[in-house]
Amino acid sequence: MSDQPRDSDNSENKTASAGPFLLAVAIVALILGGIFVASAMSPAEDNVTETDRISRTVADYVAAHNKNDTKTLQALTCANFDKQSDALAAANGEVELAGVDNPVVTGDRAQADVRLSGGGLGNKVEAWTFTRDGEGWDVCS
Repeated sequence: MSDQPRDSDNSENKTASAGPFLLAVAIVALILGGIFVASAMSPAEDNVTETDRISRTVADYVAAHNKNDTKTLQALTCANFDKQSDALAAANGEVELAGVDNPVVTGDRAQADVRLSGGGLGNKVEAWTFTRDGEGWDVCS
């Protein structure tokens, strides 16, 4: 073998190229820019479904009942709400919302199966009806 260095062994002749690094930075910048534009065009608060709104109304109603907050209860019920047919009227103590199932929205009206427990009700499932009130829903039964 020869004792003379080859050109490929000579590190003085090698220069590092910034091209691949700059390309990677440009790709990352494009991806982050795309994410930013997408989040600005469709904010998360605009992605609330009618099912989410109905569930929120039920949760707020049960919480207001547990706190005996008559002002909030009145704000969450429709004008023709009959307190005698209130699903929580017979409850004694804290009622726990176990879930809101099978919501069906038809125009400005909706219905959902509400699962409740506690308050002397046992495990109870009742069909609640709702009426649209602006962006939210009011409990009607």
